[in-house]
Amino acid sequence: MKKQSFGILTLVFAILIFGCEQKPEPKKSKFKVAKDYAEFTSKMENNDTLNIGVLLSMCMWSEYDNLQITKSNDSIFLQLKEKRVMDDEPLHFSKVFYDLKNDTLNLEKMIIDFDINYQEQISSPFFIINNPKENDTLLLRTTGLGNRGFNIERYQNIMAKLYPEEMAEYRKEYFTPIPIPPPPPMTIEYKETKLDE
Repeated sequence: MKKQSFGILTLVFAILIFGCEQKPEPKKSKFKVAKDYAEFTSKMENNDTLNIGVLLSMCMWSEYDNLQITKSNDSIFLQLKEKRVMDDEPLHFSKVFYDLKNDTLNLEKMIIDFDINYQEQISSPFFIINNPKENDTLLLRTTGLGNRGFNIERYQNIMAKLYPEEMAEYRKEYFTPIPIPPPPPMTIEYKETKLDE
């Protein structure tokens, strides 16, 4: 009986040791936010994710976008996960193929124009960039109101290329179109003539 119990016990251990598959460790990405943030289209690897918060608030206007950039099957996708404007309900946009890599107006070219070393606390961040797999967060700040306004307009133009219909609706809802000025008053020329008596 002892030999039979020992044989069963040995068989159970053998099944446990040889029967369990070794799970391969997932390949760790080489993409690092701190050094690759401005070249995400070429540096991201499949299954990488990059989260970018965009603070578009200025003066009395409050607006925040939450972007998520992912790489899947060697293609880059961007999704405006949430757009918060003032105290209204957040807007959600679908995932789109990011095809602006070779365009003169793209997110990477915009990001690279920010000075990563400019960290004055009086200036609020414009881009808040992080990789959910890292503990690293990068803040890119504007250098003043003029610079902030310029970058807001630049960013909105990029989003209009990626989401033409959604951004047209957003602009129609939140920005009053400039009224067409009335035509100048008409002037009627008249000439006085004397009546002969």
